[in-house]
Amino acid sequence: MSLDAIIDRQFNIANGDAEKIALPRFQKYTMCNLRGGIGKTTLSFNISYLVDDLLAVDTCPQGNLSYFYDNQYYSTRSVTVRDMILPYLIPGFGNAAHAAVRVEATNQYFKGKKNYYIKSSDDLFVLPSQLATAMSQAMSLSTPQREAAVRSIIFSLKTEIDREMGECHLNKCLIDTSPFFAGATQLSWYATDALIVPVRTDQQSVNSLELLIRTLNEPQGEFRRYLFNGAASAVPKIQMVVLTHCGWSRQSGDKNVPDNQTKLYVQRVYNILSQYRTVLSTDDPDNHLFLLDDFLSSGRISSVQSKPINLLCDGDSAVIDRKRISVNKSVNKCKNQLKYIADLLW
Repeated sequence: MSLDAIIDRQFNIANGDAEKIALPRFQKYTMCNLRGGIGKTTLSFNISYLVDDLLAVDTCPQGNLSYFYDNQYYSTRSVTVRDMILPYLIPGFGNAAHAAVRVEATNQYFKGKKNYYIKSSDDLFVLPSQLATAMSQAMSLSTPQREAAVRSIIFSLKTEIDREMGECHLNKCLIDTSPFFAGATQLSWYATDALIVPVRTDQQSVNSLELLIRTLNEPQGEFRRYLFNGAASAVPKIQMVVLTHCGWSRQSGDKNVPDNQTKLYVQRVYNILSQYRTVLSTDDPDNHLFLLDDFLSSGRISSVQSKPINLLCDGDSAVIDRKRISVNKSVNKCKNQLKYIADLLW
């Protein structure tokens, strides 16, 4: 598929009439890239609104997704992701239970949806050192005790997520991660079936995509080195790469033409996917690259109000930082892009 064909498909997506791609469907996805500020949490929040029977898991210590679901999450006493993981790292801690909280209880916009979430904790900032210590102790054991101890640790989050999904009778899961690999992000990769990788239209994000792929692939790297005896099947595939903050030409007659920056990064990301196509969930890189507009005012209003973009309408406005900003008709294009992405996941 040529660059022009990808852009033409994206135009159809934005207008709500694109044909669906035959991608494999998975139960659990992890939203990740090893860089911050690229739209991971925004995308997670909006996708979570577009489906039902979903468990959203916030493994980022900044807790932005948890805040979107409940702006008082940090003061409630419910179980956190760290509480679920810690018993597998430090003997003597009791196992968590009933950690998932119904989103509609704290976010009015999710009323009627059977969606749950497990909140983050700022204690996740110290989890990488606790995980490293536990892994070091496990690796010092003799075989087969070593392998059993390592498997218990690396699949701890998966075990807990599967339990919570069973308790709540849920069939979908979306895990939001931090912009660094160690700790809960590492466990999220072991817990998931496939990855969604947002990439912002800048070179640092493209570099982070390549770093992520190398981390997935390196046999002696920090991710794969603990996958003993055929457990390499636990290496997740990349379901999609979503190029975020895309812009379009404003020149007269340039309908459906990306601006030069967007076009440059579409080509760069496509080249990477073509080179590393074995990490994709199909063998065709054309199936895995999608564009997402810069949300602009819609994104700011959505974030401030913890309101999904799908519920915003042209003409809606809000005062943010003493300045009134308004939603324009481009929000409909964003809605269609988000819906298409969600429909390719489950």
